Amino acid sequence: MCGYASSALSAAPRNDMIDIAYVEPANAEYAPLYEGLKRRKVLEELQAFLAPLKLPRRLTVQVAQCDQSNRLYEPGGPVTICYEYVARLRQLAQTIPANGATDAGVTREDAIIGGFVQATLQRTASAIIDIFDLPVWGREEDAADKLAAFLMLQFGPEASARLIKGAAFFFEASDRTWTGADFADVESPESQRYFNYACIALGADPHEFGAFSAVDRKRRVGASPGRSGLLMPYRVHKCPREYTDERWAFQTLLLPHVDRDLLREVLARDWLKPFDQ
Repeated sequence: MCGYASSALSAAPRNDMIDIAYVEPANAEYAPLYEGLKRRKVLEELQAFLAPLKLPRRLTVQVAQCDQSNRLYEPGGPVTICYEYVARLRQLAQTIPANGATDAGVTREDAIIGGFVQATLQRTASAIIDIFDLPVWGREEDAADKLAAFLMLQFGPEASARLIKGAAFFFEASDRTWTGADFADVESPESQRYFNYACIALGADPHEFGAFSAVDRKRRVGASPGRSGLLMPYRVHKCPREYTDERWAFQTLLLPHVDRDLLREVLARDWLKPFDQ
């Protein structure tokens, strides 16, 4: 599926309250995805990353055939990432040259793993909101998106940059056209989610994620402020506050449910390293 190994799993802690499952698909078309995800141990890495979280009940995170592109989290149920969704990630990633990258430096591998981790953490964030009965101001899916973006930024500078930029590529590359009743969906349009992730990332690290900013881009390379995919000045100025709000929410609502010693151990690890490292 991608070129990342689970070298960080060596002697890594794990969250025994999180059960994982690679459900064998009935459709043989998804068999390579099933085998690839198991081989890469992507869900085991999620177990390790979430080791500090003290869950009061068990949670299952699985990849499975859904016969649809997406499956939202239902209270009390499992977190499910669909093989159909992963197949879509791979399809969109094919637009990136095999041995190249986009202008933003996103490789095929970054696009796939970024999109996969984003979807997994977003669905897991929905489960966390449900399990701890966290207060949500606004739509729950948007709140889960913001928590997922915050968590993606905790993987360490190199991995976080790859994850955020890879997820942003997927949102931007999505060709779904939203019309009429689509806007009543519980999830926001991909283009809006792209800018929300970009803003939180920019607020966390203006240097690493400056390419999302029209202000920074114009200053460095003379790009037009109206260029698609860039945050306008009026939003850029709010991004540090958006990241700070997410950090405050995490520290206030979730940190009491986190093992601080394990958190320090997890944050000190290198995540999503390439196979050859």
